[in-house]
Amino acid sequence: MKIELPQNIELKKHTGFWKQIGMIIIGTTISLVLTIGASMALELRERANDRRLSALMVMGTIEDFANGIDEIVKQQQRCDSLCVWLLSVPVDELELMPKATLEELIYDAVSNSFVSFDKAAENIFSNNLETWKNLGNFQFINNVGDCFTRMHSIEDYWNDRVKEEEKTFDDISGNPEQYPGKYTCTKWLRNTNIRQAMAMKHNWICWLHYQAEYMRYVNKQNMSVIGISRKELEEFMEEYHKEIVIEEQAPVSDDFYTPYPKPESLNTLEVYKKQLDSVKALQE
Repeated sequence: MKIELPQNIELKKHTGFWKQIGMIIIGTTISLVLTIGASMALELRERANDRRLSALMVMGTIEDFANGIDEIVKQQQRCDSLCVWLLSVPVDELELMPKATLEELIYDAVSNSFVSFDKAAENIFSNNLETWKNLGNFQFINNVGDCFTRMHSIEDYWNDRVKEEEKTFDDISGNPEQYPGKYTCTKWLRNTNIRQAMAMKHNWICWLHYQAEYMRYVNKQNMSVIGISRKELEEFMEEYHKEIVIEEQAPVSDDFYTPYPKPESLNTLEVYKKQLDSVKALQE
């Protein structure tokens, strides 16, 4: 016997089914939105951390460059004092001093160090330039760009001067008979170009010292724009320069230099030796 259900019961079942479907769709959509939102938030946070790390690397490189210049300035200040004294004494009188003592003084006076910096942070900054632009950090971009341009200029100007001086030293040392003087080092002192370079050393040191301080000034602006404190930068640099200590000892270069092979021990080349012996025998 077939029992007919009332129409309203059929309608309720039909409505309930679609309601369940709708709830499933809404639940799935909310879950997807939350998942995508969380992923995007995580990605944005990771990008922000990456940008902060690259900013720290950039500013750390600038700070390292300024610190490196400070070391050169300290070394050159003693050289400057020696240059002033040596230039104030006639070379003929200096040549009365013991040769070893005089050589040591003059070598110290004219010694130089090259300026250099690690280009890795600059490459990281250049490769992420569009990211910085999209964030509207134009002040940071301009300041960092100015710093790297200035660092390259300092490196070029200073190193070109050093190379030019070294060329003059080498020319005199390689052709001592062409220059007057008792010793090679005093031949240097009699050269007009070298004496001018020694006299200009003080101004070069002052210029280099100013460049280091200006770099720090601009770097402070960078820290202000990007929201990084001096303490955070110092902690990063300390961690960045910390030596990685492992149980294994570093390779020693001397351990890799072996004795030169002797001709009689080159067994793999025996066939060529026989060929040569045959040719020599035919010519005899």
